[in-house]
Amino acid sequence: MGQASAVGVSATDHAVDCRALTKTFEGGTVRAVDEVSLAIRSNEFFTLLGPSGCGKTTMLRLVAGFETQDTGSVFVHGQKLDGLPPYRRPVNTVFQSYAVFPHLTVAENIAFGLEMRRRPRAEIATKVAEMTALVKLTGLEARKPNQLSGGQQQRVALARALANEPRVLLLDEPLAALDLKLRTEMQLELKRLQAELGITFVFVTHDQHEAMTMSDRIAVMRAGKVLQVGTPAEIYDRPASLFVADFIGETNLLPATRIGARRFRLANGAELEAAEEGTGERVTLAVRPERAALVAPDGEGIPGTVEQVVYVGADTTYHLRLAAGLRFRLREQNREGSVVRLASGDAIAVAVPPAAVRVLAE
Repeated sequence: MGQASAVGVSATDHAVDCRALTKTFEGGTVRAVDEVSLAIRSNEFFTLLGPSGCGKTTMLRLVAGFETQDTGSVFVHGQKLDGLPPYRRPVNTVFQSYAVFPHLTVAENIAFGLEMRRRPRAEIATKVAEMTALVKLTGLEARKPNQLSGGQQQRVALARALANEPRVLLLDEPLAALDLKLRTEMQLELKRLQAELGITFVFVTHDQHEAMTMSDRIAVMRAGKVLQVGTPAEIYDRPASLFVADFIGETNLLPATRIGARRFRLANGAELEAAEEGTGERVTLAVRPERAALVAPDGEGIPGTVEQVVYVGADTTYHLRLAAGLRFRLREQNREGSVVRLASGDAIAVAVPPAAVRVLAE
């Protein structure tokens, strides 16, 4: 999959439709977003994923109206937003910094947007009660932000954004400042909120685990371009490029030369068979660490030596050196009663089934 609109999804099913967006900075010398087209479905948890500087936050700001594109257009549920200021767009944004008002209580923070829109007092009170219950802050309405934890402040920011009933919620790395345990809890909370509310979330992160955990679909970005769009399983199992294969999870990247339709020779002379043909004569074979298996040194596989064993409770990762200096990581799940059965220096062989091999053109 690439930058094009989702196959089989009509324009009326798109919550956000970005068409050929380009945004440059520094007098046009830096292309932060480079001819990007994306179609995001209604009621979808969609994530823009990539390293720092890839353009994902700029994309979000173009949809929100905080930046203006050089070329291209943005539509939300069929409404063209070009030229509209942020406050007139049917979207709301949650920022990494929370941006809650320190002098206002939880209830006052949540009510702020509704008061700016001059909604009736009774309606505001009902909505504040609804939002505090939704984000599990009932009973804390009178507290100020300095009396709340980081996770609670983030919930206030979410409730304030959702109180205005946006058609699309934009989230710019909102969990980055939280510790690991709280971050994991909030990932599940965000997914619950999105499913319960049934609105579109567009989430920005550089954390591939976070993206895989929450997203219905992911757009992987690099240098202002979208390299691949797909479900977490599609992105992980069928990466479309070397960058995506390397960026999403762990993988072994093995340079190889084609010697048959589905057969390839590695730099060390070993041969691997793939379930797919791929394209090109010189390729890179991508093999996930959990998809290969350890076999006896005299077994059917690529011979090698154990360099390091890393036991992490649920899994054990073996760092291996194969012939001709090739390195390979292999991960095994630790089942009940299992023990680490190899040590540094042990001779082994690695069996790689054809279905585990992804063929990527160089």
